[in-house]
Amino acid sequence: MPTPARPRASRRTRTRVLRGLVAVAAGLLVALTVGSPASAAAPTPTPTPSDDGAALPPIVLVGVTGLRWDDVATLTTPALWNMSREGSVGDVAARSVASRACPADGWLAVSSGTRAADLPADDRTCRTLRDPGESGLVPGWDDYLQAADAESYGAHLGLLGDLLASGHVPATGIGPGAAIALADSGGIPVGTHLSRPESASGLMRAVRTALTESQLVVVDAGVIRDPGYATRPRTTSEQPPEESDQDVVPGLSDPTAPDLPSPDAIVEPTRSSQAQTLDERIGAVVDGARASGATVLVVSLADSSRPVLQLAAATGVAPNGDTYSESFLTSGSTRQKGLIVTPDVTPTLLDSVGLTGAAPSLTGSAILPVAGPATASARVSALLDVQQHASWITRVSGGFSARLVLIQAALFVAAAIILTRKGRSDRRPLRPTLRVLRVASLALAAAPISAFLTALVPWWRASDPRQAFYAVVLGWVALITALALVGPWRRNLLGAAGFVAGVTVAVLVVDACTGSNLVIDTPMGAHRLLAARFYGMSNQAFALLTAGGLLLAVAIADPLLRRGRRGLATAAVAALGLLLVVVDGTPGLGSDFGGPPALIVAFALLTIVVSGRRVSWRTVALVCGIGVLVVGGFAVLDWLRPPDDRTHLGRFFATVLDGGLWDVLGRKLSANLRVLTSWRYLVLAIAGVALTWIVVAGARPRRGGLMGGGSPLAGLGHAVPLLRPAVAAIGAGLTVGFLINDSGIVVPATGIALAVPCLVAAAAQWRLGSPDGWTGEDDDVAYTIGGSSGGTAATGASPGPETRPAASGPAAGSSSDGPTGDLTSQETTPTPT
Repeated sequence: MPTPARPRASRRTRTRVLRGLVAVAAGLLVALTVGSPASAAAPTPTPTPSDDGAALPPIVLVGVTGLRWDDVATLTTPALWNMSREGSVGDVAARSVASRACPADGWLAVSSGTRAADLPADDRTCRTLRDPGESGLVPGWDDYLQAADAESYGAHLGLLGDLLASGHVPATGIGPGAAIALADSGGIPVGTHLSRPESASGLMRAVRTALTESQLVVVDAGVIRDPGYATRPRTTSEQPPEESDQDVVPGLSDPTAPDLPSPDAIVEPTRSSQAQTLDERIGAVVDGARASGATVLVVSLADSSRPVLQLAAATGVAPNGDTYSESFLTSGSTRQKGLIVTPDVTPTLLDSVGLTGAAPSLTGSAILPVAGPATASARVSALLDVQQHASWITRVSGGFSARLVLIQAALFVAAAIILTRKGRSDRRPLRPTLRVLRVASLALAAAPISAFLTALVPWWRASDPRQAFYAVVLGWVALITALALVGPWRRNLLGAAGFVAGVTVAVLVVDACTGSNLVIDTPMGAHRLLAARFYGMSNQAFALLTAGGLLLAVAIADPLLRRGRRGLATAAVAALGLLLVVVDGTPGLGSDFGGPPALIVAFALLTIVVSGRRVSWRTVALVCGIGVLVVGGFAVLDWLRPPDDRTHLGRFFATVLDGGLWDVLGRKLSANLRVLTSWRYLVLAIAGVALTWIVVAGARPRRGGLMGGGSPLAGLGHAVPLLRPAVAAIGAGLTVGFLINDSGIVVPATGIALAVPCLVAAAAQWRLGSPDGWTGEDDDVAYTIGGSSGGTAATGASPGPETRPAASGPAAGSSSDGPTGDLTSQETTPTPT
């Protein structure tokens, strides 16, 4: 006989728990209020000496557009070639508000310290930059302000200029882009502004003179534009009376000149000739800065037409006192060797002029040197390899996702037909069909994690990268599927599916603990060119971690419950959930803001069910509150670290304290709505939910319905009593993730891509082991997972794919309807039925 349910906790105990939670929340609020920089007036930033008391050397920023490492060669670009030998080098993810960045976008990012862009032109071209006119106002500044107000990045245009002015830092700008970077919030460049000299010798003298009186010098060295993407004059804003072609593609005549007979007369220069022009200017700046010992930072702030990783190089002293010499560049924004983002330039300049911490809520971090290969050729080769990888992954990811969705949808339709077909499963044609369905389901369940594992094989170096990519994916899928089918776990009903889920969880956890190498530039990971996330758990990785972790927990707990080890099963589920929460939420590991609450809710509900206790709405609310406190604690601890050491969590918290919460929420909501109607994710989500209902509802008799008492799947829920609680927990976790993260429907769709094929594989295996279906009889030991309206029992034996198990049915004392489908249960002890 089942033992009675455990008595509820006393009112006194519940009161103590609630008081404790209130005290923790109050303490957190007090800490945030007292420790917040927003609670007191911020002091006016002033330049400070370096940590050892020595005067900071001046810094020169050389900004360009469209310059990549494949433009650099020994003879054609000697200045950049020498910098790659002597200094630190890196790639730049220069994404702006849109996928393609115009020259103005990069300079606006320097001005604001975050993503910003010009107003889009009607013909989608980029506008030519001009020096300020007689009024001193940057041409197009009103357009820039209008565009910033329309975006949700909270860009404060003129931030750098305002901080330099309030800190009394002398600065000089040379060229039209420098005027944008050094403009204050009113659009007037601070310090001294000069037009860029036409000759290299004139530019060298201008830089040398500027460094005698300025701590910061910003030089716009020009642009490289691909053929057909030349910039066009601005027609909606102030134009200076005497325009100069400072920012037109070098060697390209003004297309508006009246003496041109036709557009056919325009001959655009090659990338090589444009790169040579930029290299001459960069060399002149380096020569002009040599006598002063200034730090020189060369950054390509935007692309030339299509998104490609750009070039960065530096020589001199870094903000942390190290030297930019024979190494890679990195930053706290990317935590990747040899990779920075455009918003990193602003905090680098502020730190270099002694204004460290003047803008704590900046999205970027200081650009610093980090060890790399010993030789310059190896460093540049590595950067070119990363550039090629980043470009190719964007070309194959869309096709991979579309193919995966279509194949999954086909599997779901086939599974719904095959699994619900009546008849003996030990005869043709049903038995071979079920075998094929089982193998195909396991293969599709292995596809998502196989997409991450492609990063271990350099497929992008092949002569045909696209074919090599799919060959690598299929190779990993075949390996994981074969291991799932031949290992000793295959004899367990959930063994093969649990193995695939376990591989998924293990790969993601190990990757998060070893630097997130598999998340970057993989089809279901984060892409460098998108410049959204460079480390930790991507939203798709989180979805797989949630679904895979819960499936693995059920695969572990089910055999333990069959042996009467309820306490051990409960501890195993709770321990796995705790591990995943720590890995996913810890700054520097998963660094995921929206993941821990979803994982806590899902695993807490499943743990309670496994323990045999009842789940009420009060319990759900308590679990959600704990999840909020945990993720808040992660964010606060990360925020307490130095700005350059913070991860996404700490920067988000700093943004909230700085008043940017609504901008972030608006951006996330916009992203969610944008992907909500994507057919790829809608098809996967809708089809997966429908098939899950068909399989899970099979244990509920319905008169005259598809899943009536005589359904072939009617006994599956009795064979695995944890099946419904697992599905409910996965649904809860993915739903919370859907609401919190900014990928919207991508989260549940990705989790379904793993969970539903695993569920189909288990159902097919159960049918193979039960040729007669469920008879409603049970002659073996059972355990119960039930609720107030009834419980469900399962046999103590787990049927293998080729063996017929003992029939399973309701435990004594439970209702004949089986589980109720909710997450309520009462604890029972294993009893003979």
